[in-house]
Amino acid sequence: MLIVGGAYTGLSTALGLASRGVTPMLVERRETTATLPKAWGLNARTHELLSTVPGVAAALQEAQVGSYLPQIKSGPSVREAQAAEAPEELLARHRMLTPAPPCWLPQATVEKILRAQAEELGADLRFGTEMVSWTQDADGVTAVLREGSGGREYPVRADYLVAADGYTSPIRTSLGIGVTGGGRIGHVYVITFDADLDAYVDKDRFSVTGIPGSGMSMIYDGMGTYTLWVDYFPEQGQSDDDFTEDRCRDRIRRAVGDPGLECRIRNARPFALNHQLAERFLAGRVILAGDAAHACPPVGGQGGNLAIQDGYDLAWRLALVLGGQAGAALLDTYQTERRPVVTITLDREVALQEVAEGRILSSFDQTQPVPTPREILGFRYHSPAVRTEAGDDRSLQEDPENPTGRPGCRAPHVRLERDGRTLSTHDLFGPGFVLLTDAEGTGWAEAAAEVARHLGITLTAHRIGDRLHDVEGGWRRRYGIEPAGAVLVRPDAVIAWRSRTAAAGPEHELERALKAILAR
Repeated sequence: MLIVGGAYTGLSTALGLASRGVTPMLVERRETTATLPKAWGLNARTHELLSTVPGVAAALQEAQVGSYLPQIKSGPSVREAQAAEAPEELLARHRMLTPAPPCWLPQATVEKILRAQAEELGADLRFGTEMVSWTQDADGVTAVLREGSGGREYPVRADYLVAADGYTSPIRTSLGIGVTGGGRIGHVYVITFDADLDAYVDKDRFSVTGIPGSGMSMIYDGMGTYTLWVDYFPEQGQSDDDFTEDRCRDRIRRAVGDPGLECRIRNARPFALNHQLAERFLAGRVILAGDAAHACPPVGGQGGNLAIQDGYDLAWRLALVLGGQAGAALLDTYQTERRPVVTITLDREVALQEVAEGRILSSFDQTQPVPTPREILGFRYHSPAVRTEAGDDRSLQEDPENPTGRPGCRAPHVRLERDGRTLSTHDLFGPGFVLLTDAEGTGWAEAAAEVARHLGITLTAHRIGDRLHDVEGGWRRRYGIEPAGAVLVRPDAVIAWRSRTAAAGPEHELERALKAILAR
């Protein structure tokens, strides 16, 4: 299994595979993971998925310091900016929908965590190594790798190639896969700097300060790094010459509101705001993921989250196919499910990145809404890996605050208690399939054990109402079943199938559903 690209997409794919006993090889031409902040924050869906991999949730929590809530400020300068009231109501709604706490770590920190956990689980990560050529045939991919600049070259053979090689994706280009979308819809200049701003920011809290009318906004990561985003218009003749070190310092001082501020520029670079969607995500033994498959502006912060979600969604499918527990057609469902949901997200991100008469609004203008957990968690998938019920409306979204439990939806978060400890239904999910039933569903639990043995898969049954106590008494309602019913949840916490009531032949019903889902 060969992965090209060592950022969010490649690392999450490698992590997901290694956690399931598959040893992937990842190659990345850079010598290390990101050293600059880049993107910030993991949304609830991403955090839930990563939390199914042992050690990741704890590492993310340990890395995050201070308050989990970001501070949003606005004013004529950082010095004069006023903080909005703490969104306690939003946080309360967040807790109702997901067990995952808000996470505002910068991409550089998250990548280090993903890399460390993947390597600990046995992934073969080769930074400073480039893929220089590749070919595919019906049975796999042959690639030639090169160590460093002018280093030794050697061939490798892999069953599949994951193209996690970014927005320009040489792999996608060589396959002749076209893209749709607006292309490059704008630019910003990103200036990362060091300064003593303790008088103006809470040094233990992630914060975003918008400066209306200035074309600038500042992000502080809660760990000592400041980044200034500046609207940038190369189509109007602006260039790197407009962002010399002295001019960058001047912009920082104007943004902060302190003309005598001492600051050190760590990095200044242009950043393109892209919008594109690959016409397909699969081509034989090659699979596109992350920015190679789709790219969106950073306003709502969903580009990096989509990349990690792609990696996770690929990993559980690839592990089952490579292990012989699923047919190759299961990989087709990655494209079938992800592309419509990604399209919705991209359209929203582009709408947020308001472009009018060549002028881009500041990327973190407070007047622009940002995606909420409701939108992020309310997706629906449709494919052969979801056993859609008769009469289903085939909708692509639903309200996660009022879940239906229909196949294709994310499994709802329900508070449970076991042996005096509070947990979530999501704490029951992991690398394999999970069957949820109630105290009356003994037949389903017994069937799950037999089906797991027959099919050679990981399938764990949990009876809510036995050792697991339904704290709020509504889990059956939220999953749309009656007493003695059952719900099958995939490794990506998506409901794959359900039986609303008891079945005369639970083993037969469950095995039939799983064979269809696994393309067997």
